Formats: sequence, C-alpha cells, structure tokens
Amino acid sequence: MPKNWVEFSLGHKCATMPKSGIKIIEETPGTGPELKKGDRVRLRYDIQLNRGDFLARDRDEIWTVGDREAVAGFRYGLDGMRVGGSRRFRASPHLCYRDEELAGIPKNAVLIFAIKYVEIVA
Repeated sequence: MPKNWVEFSLGHKCATMPKSGIKIIEETPGTGPELKKGDRVRLRYDIQLNRGDFLARDRDEIWTVGDREAVAGFRYGLDGMRVGGSRRFRASPHLCYRDEELAGIPKNAVLIFAIKYVEIVA
C-alpha cells in the first residue's frame, strides 16, 4: 500500500483513502500482478448511488487503466488493485459528475463501485 494512503476501520473491514474523496474496502486481495496505467483489463462491476439505487449491475467491460474514459473516482479506485481481487469503493461527487445531472444520476451524487472480477487482457 502506498505510504500516503490513510487506513481507517469501517466495521470489520479496513478501508483506505488514497486521495481525498475516495474510500476503498479491499474485499478480496488479489494474488496476481498489480494493475498499471495502460493495462487493458476486463472488469465485472456494479455501480450504485449512495442511497442504494443501482446504475449498473454485473456489467462486464474492457477498460484501459488510467484512461480518461471513466470518471476520476473509478480510475482512482483501481489504483493498487491486483488481478484476482475484488473491492468496493465510494467516490465523492468531485471525483464523479459534480453538479451535473445525468439520466438516473442526481446532482452531487456519491457513487459506490463494486469491482467483482478483474483480469488483464491482451
């Protein structure tokens, strides 16, 4: 874990805060290689609002780590993740859509991401 991360207890889980506005709970630490910028990865994930409404369930997609096609909160949440791991993270509005209102996403929404599966693809 990078030195600048702050750890805190959240129930029985240990969470980290790599940046202001994001909290990560490592559900299952991966045993494979750590994801690095530029890796193409297959992810299966959920996204929900802080109040519990799901925006995506069991979405299976290929992403490039560090690419700006995703909101900053999603990119930061993948930092330090390893293949085979799963994690949940909470991203504040300033790392997502701020005061922009989108279909199904209210202004200043806090988003919860659940990464259920990750693998590096060619």
